[in-house]
Order: sequence, then structure tokens, then C-alpha cells
Amino acid sequence: MSKKDLISFIVIYLLTTFAILFSGCRKTQTIPTPPPINKEFFNSPENNVKNGDIINFNLTTVGVYTLTMIDTVQNQVVTKERFTGKIGVNSLKIFTKTLPTKYLSVVLKDQNNQQIGKTRIIIN
Repeated sequence: MSKKDLISFIVIYLLTTFAILFSGCRKTQTIPTPPPINKEFFNSPENNVKNGDIINFNLTTVGVYTLTMIDTVQNQVVTKERFTGKIGVNSLKIFTKTLPTKYLSVVLKDQNNQQIGKTRIIIN
């Protein structure tokens, strides 16, 4: 083996060694797990919400549904929204800024006035 070949071998060996050492020195980054997107809104007896939150719920049939918010203290309807639901996960954005109370019942009914879901909400 000539001196030139030996120097080439040593250079390649050192470059390979440094490449292996430095590739193992990467900083690991932990990616936080996002909260579940499709949390079923009506599975909890009580939910904390804020203005602009999106609520998710599953429907088994296509049809017209009504989402009603009721003041739990005075037992009065505060707001009522009709929408066309689809099979599977449905999402609605709720706006709470103008609601007069902090504690509400939320009731979901189908077009035959059958209750599909019910929960209480606390507005933050």
C-alpha cells in the first residue's frame, strides 16, 4: 500500500467516523399530542365552552335537527338553531358572547322532536 493510498484511507475513515458521531447527536424534538378532534359533545354530562368553540357529535341519519340552549335557572329557551345534519361526525361552532347566563342545557332533537342528546354547558 502506498503512502498516498494510506492517507486516502485515513481521510475516508475519519470522515466516516465523524459523520456517524455527529449524526447521532441530533436533538430529539417531542411533538405534543393534540387533543382529540372528534370528542363527542353529548357523551359528557357537563362541558366547559368558550365563545367560538366547535362542538362535535355523531348522527346516524341525514335530516333536519334542532340544537336548543336553555337557561337552567329560569328554564327558558335562550337560542334555537336548525341545521341539516349528515351521517357521521357533525360540527357546529357555538357563540356564547351574547348569551345572558353562564349555565345552560343544550338539547339536540331530530325532525320528529325526539331527543338525540343532552348536556349542560358552563361558559368560560
